[in-house]
Amino acid sequence: MTTGIRFLLHCLAGGTIGVCTVFFALVGALVMAFFTNRDVVIPGIIRIWRSTENGAVALNFVPDAVGMVVAGAAIAVVYVIVRMLVGRRPRRARVAE
Repeated sequence: MTTGIRFLLHCLAGGTIGVCTVFFALVGALVMAFFTNRDVVIPGIIRIWRSTENGAVALNFVPDAVGMVVAGAAIAVVYVIVRMLVGRRPRRARVAE
């Protein structure tokens, strides 16, 4: 497989992993905020707090879209760099027979 195609495939996989990681972090933060009475903050990404409105539990949150994009992109970049460096095959000289 050529280097260009490998790079594009790693970018696609890295982007998917980055988006999924940020999504699972958000879901985990929402669950933590729901089951505890404390504020949950993922710096630069989201702030969640629990309140009571009309006798029912409510979750309030302030998302930071730029922070989410930066976090997902950072995960993708690290993934691509690691995969491209690990995927290199050392070139060996051929031995004449």
